[in-house]
Amino acid sequence: MTKPRHVLPIVLLGSLLAMPVSASPLNNPRWDQLDSEQQTVMAPLASEWDRYAPEKKKNLLAIVPEYRSLDAAGKLRLQSKLKIWSDLTLEQRQQIRNNWKTLQGLSPAEREKAIQRLKQAASRPQASG
Repeated sequence: MTKPRHVLPIVLLGSLLAMPVSASPLNNPRWDQLDSEQQTVMAPLASEWDRYAPEKKKNLLAIVPEYRSLDAAGKLRLQSKLKIWSDLTLEQRQQIRNNWKTLQGLSPAEREKAIQRLKQAASRPQASG
């Protein structure tokens, strides 16, 4: 079964945020030290970039080479996901990380079922509270 295209950027982002990488010769680059391509890709995070921990910056910058290979729609989706992520609270981000770890511990069949349940829940209209 093929996965919908919109899932790939989320999975890519989650996996890149979870693994350590060396993406830049700088240990802790400030926003003004990023090259124009890095700034373009990370634009949704510009306002908070300088507050990020060095390891998080490295992990985020690892997205840049993958970004090059995406079509225009894929680039927009990835930047949208970055913006959504940056708007989450620390607690929400931690819950997502915990869920990701749990998902990785499941068998492929269980993982697929869990992903389908998440997609169904996300597609349901949310009640206003």
